Amino acid sequence: MRNSSLYVFEDLKTQNMTKRPKAKTDAQGRFLPNKAAAKAGLDRAVLSSAWGQVVSFTTYKALRHGKLVITVLPAYGSQECAVCTFTSPDNRPSQAEFVCQRCGHTDNADHNAAAVIAKRGIKKLLSGDPLTKSHKTTGIFRKLGPERSEVKYGESSVSRLGPTVSRSDQ
Repeated sequence: MRNSSLYVFEDLKTQNMTKRPKAKTDAQGRFLPNKAAAKAGLDRAVLSSAWGQVVSFTTYKALRHGKLVITVLPAYGSQECAVCTFTSPDNRPSQAEFVCQRCGHTDNADHNAAAVIAKRGIKKLLSGDPLTKSHKTTGIFRKLGPERSEVKYGESSVSRLGPTVSRSDQ
């Protein structure tokens, strides 16, 4: 983590990736095989890898060291050439091999995809687009008033009426 000052991750939607496959029926109303068992195994592998935790832990550690973490869209990253940016499904003749159909660049598919993700992160950084998404706020946080600024750590007690009400006021 000391050598890099920018970390780029794909913005993977694991919740969408691990949805249950929909049941399919034929003309008579009988259910067709939808490969749900195979999908369950893939879903289990995706969820056990904890991609979201890796991103959140890296973000946490990077912020402590003054580094930057960016997420980019993952669409077609494995089909795009890192050299000429040509995108085609034919660029992936096999799972591990990448051969660009336009410029002839050959590489390991994972290495090429990592280079594409890095270039997308740098492009996003230089474009001035917002680097972080706005998060939805929840109703559990309240704005603290001026009366809370004088309360020191350990002086207040928490009750059902809120943290500003002391036990003697109840």
